Amino acid sequence: MPEPVKVWLVPLGRNNQEEVPGRLSLEPVGLIFDVDEGGVETLPLNQIKKVGRVRGSPILMVTHVAEGESLRTAFYFSKPPPVPSRRSATVTADRGRSLRRSGKRRDQRANASYLTSANTLQKELVVEWTIEIRRAIRDANG
Repeated sequence: MPEPVKVWLVPLGRNNQEEVPGRLSLEPVGLIFDVDEGGVETLPLNQIKKVGRVRGSPILMVTHVAEGESLRTAFYFSKPPPVPSRRSATVTADRGRSLRRSGKRRDQRANASYLTSANTLQKELVVEWTIEIRRAIRDANG
């Protein structure tokens, strides 16, 4: 079993997608996430359907079932980049022409660059976690 590690949990496709800092550990019963502000979330191994590393980023993606619903949860092994704001595009004039620059695209490029850089430092750890979780699921299912 890998050593517990500092991660940020992000529940995907749900109303609240704020990152939650905490410590992730793998126990015989499942993935245990100890929230920094108190509380514990458990993903039982028998409810985990898919686990994998998002290539080029320090993200462990877990697909699991809760109350009959398929859910995806991302565990960031580096602090997640800020969610882009919904600001409007900036329009500037250059010699009589209008140039439209999308703040959203600029934010996406910056976030992708950040995640790629963070991946360099965390890739081996995320790969190790992926392998260990898959092994634990296989062992639990017999």
